Amino acid sequence: MTQFNGRLRVSTFVAALAVVGTLAGCSDAPPERAGTVNESASPVEPSAASSEASSEEVELDAVGRQLTDEQAKAALPAVSTLPTGWSVDPENTLNDESDDEDSKATIEPAECQAIMDGLSDQQKDEPTGKASRTYMAGMLGPFMGVEISSFADEVPDDVFTKTLDALTACPEFTSTEDGVDTTFKTSSLSFPNLGEESAAIRMAATADGMPVGLDMVFIRAGHTIVTVSTATVGAGSAGEAMEKVARATVTNLEKG
Repeated sequence: MTQFNGRLRVSTFVAALAVVGTLAGCSDAPPERAGTVNESASPVEPSAASSEASSEEVELDAVGRQLTDEQAKAALPAVSTLPTGWSVDPENTLNDESDDEDSKATIEPAECQAIMDGLSDQQKDEPTGKASRTYMAGMLGPFMGVEISSFADEVPDDVFTKTLDALTACPEFTSTEDGVDTTFKTSSLSFPNLGEESAAIRMAATADGMPVGLDMVFIRAGHTIVTVSTATVGAGSAGEAMEKVARATVTNLEKG
């Protein structure tokens, strides 16, 4: 892994940690779109758009069942799901947690550190099943990571709200890890809801003067959380491919 890729993984993990630590449903009907910062996910309204959305209803019981490591791995999308030019990243850049126990990020301003620490402290349970894979469209990206985590208990239905509120309160912060300063600016991101609830955020990051775009989507259903993240250097995004991979992951979980 190049030095740049190593920094990219660290930056993405810091951002993801703030969200996955606490992943809200106020309605019996799943919302049509993902919740995001400065906005709440709205319930499906009876309309033509809703009728179209209902034709793509997700089998939530299947997606949200408790998984083993093997079942989670089997649900990861094949690289053929992505457009031409993508490949599997052997370094698993966006999901490699091998160095996480040896380093800890500090966040400025201090009030944002307290908020992020509070979110991290709430995630105590270890997954009963977990698998991840990173895809890449070139040596410098874009990168796309998919992670499936399943827990013994169902994921609480207030997890997304707490995180989105935290990121709304701290729309810009700087994380320092292993001597690398990364500044994050958070903004809203539009994405469909593919589970009981989804959350989506966009972060513009700057590490050593290098701009990196980070998009993250989290899908909650029953015992399961699906995380899809992309990292892009400079301009551009991988939004279309991101939605395609997210849908493929959910479909794989539905099929069991």
